[in-house]
Amino acid sequence: MTRRSHFQRLLLLAASTTVIAGGAVLPSSAMAATAAPHPTVTTVASDHDAHRPHGSPASAKEWVETTDTVSGIKFQLPGKPEVIKFTQAVDGMDGRLYKVRTDNGVIVFAVFDLPRAQGELDDALQGLVDGYNAGAQSPKHKLSSTGVHKITVHGQPGLDARLSAPDGAAGSARLIAGDTHFIEIISLSPKGKEKPMHDTYRQLLASVHNPHTHATRAD
Repeated sequence: MTRRSHFQRLLLLAASTTVIAGGAVLPSSAMAATAAPHPTVTTVASDHDAHRPHGSPASAKEWVETTDTVSGIKFQLPGKPEVIKFTQAVDGMDGRLYKVRTDNGVIVFAVFDLPRAQGELDDALQGLVDGYNAGAQSPKHKLSSTGVHKITVHGQPGLDARLSAPDGAAGSARLIAGDTHFIEIISLSPKGKEKPMHDTYRQLLASVHNPHTHATRAD
């Protein structure tokens, strides 16, 4: 089996851990994911956060600093994450996926130990959408990607896309193909929750500290 087929399988599995708008959990993938060791998490509250309105999706008391110990990548999530670990032996690749559900939807940060996957960004996005749609309960829940464009995040090639479904679900995806790791960041929200969830997504992007780049914040 080629690396690309392994990669597409893993993206399908990662997509199956997200949540359909309205709160219905997608069926689990046929591929098993092993329990992950507890990530390093620290509650953080910056001065900027502390001045946000009470009840904001980026409320200071909700944000938790998380470190993916294998890669050293640090990021902040709006709560303590559920962690799923993928292994080479079971899934074809090593990786960790961190997921938080909020009142406004779901947000995911995943790190896969796959170096130099720049040529697979488009395939990765298609695998993400296909994996999510494989578990959709009706056509109105099926996602499509729009506004897809290539980006560079501190010298690393990436891809940004908007996600949407006929039922009003909306979200965003950023994929980054680094020299040592492939990063996937996703947010999804039901209709009417798009704005606060997008604010949460943007705050997550701004919090990322990847030691494998020269900068300390994501673009």
